[in-house]
Amino acid sequence: MSFDILNIFESAITLALFYLFYKIFLRNETFFKMNRLYLLSSLLFAVTIPFLNINLGGFSNYFSSGDHIFQEILGIKGAYYEINEVIVYAYSGKLTWTTIFKYLSAIYIVGVIISTMFFVFGLGKIIIMIWQNKPKRYGKYRIVETPNAVVPFSLFKWIIINPGKYSSNDMEQIIAHERMHAFQLHSLDLILIEVLVILFWFNPFIYWYRKSIREIHEYLADQAVVENGHDHIDYQKLLLSQVTDNRFIGLTSSFSYSLSKNRLKMLSMIKSKNTSKIKIALAIPFAIVAMFFFVNSVDFAKANGKITNEVTIRSQDTLNNIVKENDELVYFNVEIMPKFLGKESGAFRTFIQKNLKYPEVAQKNGASGRVFVQFDVNKEGDVKNVKVVRGADPDLDKEALRVVNSSPKWEPGINEGEPVIVRYTFPIAFSLK
Repeated sequence: MSFDILNIFESAITLALFYLFYKIFLRNETFFKMNRLYLLSSLLFAVTIPFLNINLGGFSNYFSSGDHIFQEILGIKGAYYEINEVIVYAYSGKLTWTTIFKYLSAIYIVGVIISTMFFVFGLGKIIIMIWQNKPKRYGKYRIVETPNAVVPFSLFKWIIINPGKYSSNDMEQIIAHERMHAFQLHSLDLILIEVLVILFWFNPFIYWYRKSIREIHEYLADQAVVENGHDHIDYQKLLLSQVTDNRFIGLTSSFSYSLSKNRLKMLSMIKSKNTSKIKIALAIPFAIVAMFFFVNSVDFAKANGKITNEVTIRSQDTLNNIVKENDELVYFNVEIMPKFLGKESGAFRTFIQKNLKYPEVAQKNGASGRVFVQFDVNKEGDVKNVKVVRGADPDLDKEALRVVNSSPKWEPGINEGEPVIVRYTFPIAFSLK
């Protein structure tokens, strides 16, 4: 698994696609359990798939030799990967992708810290409320009676309610509702979504995911209360009496959340036909596209798959993922890829960016272009056999070789439990303004 600020934005895009699908095709269906499963599974898929390193090379090779549409898609994907090349400009002050990502990373971390503070503050208020009001045992649940003006809510086995605001009949229905939240483990869903809100605080779709998951929880609890024998009309009147939509904290299940209109509508709505479940299969193409386009997207180009419009850094041997040179096996993908300073290979890009200098002679001569550099990380973690496989200018080529040769040791790649030689090929772009 690798991590890069680029992965964060890829997850945001995937979240948006899956949520829009839910909004258009599934939101108005009464298959609440199915919708809950879709929201949770698509959420987990969207936030994990861009961080995974899975070799889809064989899949890409199969389509690249076939249909023209897939060739176009591969071309788009190749252009997308260009963002990962190292770009060096001839004068200081020019924004590079590395610089932009550095600032974005700093802003992202500040947002995570602020979101975490709000989460901890809200959770602390709940803990204090439970601690100050001795819970009463109610089967395997705990009723926390508080004089505070709060909307009834639950968190795991604790049900918090102000008994002075409700009749005994209303109390019975409210507690039955909150017990359904606890029984169906809705708090686990809410903790998951709150953690993801912290990590993806900048993405509006994560908040809509949170709202939709809470709505589904309320629909499920309402449905269970009515099906367990409580009077349908009395329960609807109780919903109408709840005129507030205040919530104590995001990770609690609140009785009056997503209040009257939608919940009353779902209670009285005719159940969806079973054939409507087929709609969920339409999400499969979204998952395939996300896997094909975003998996392993932060690793810089390696010799087993990087194609440009000027040069193909690939041979028939590399398609087999292994070549033999000087009685040594050289790999292009292994079970555990080499790590630069304990991090994924993307960190090496940052090292190159910081240490590379645009040669003054090349600037004077107006030389620019991409230099494709190949190197091996041997069994000891040393960078060896550095060479230019396609040059742009002698001075630029020389500088590219210098900085790659200055690399510190890597952690060697591992295949079948043994350290092996792993080969990389990637572009360094020199650009004159």
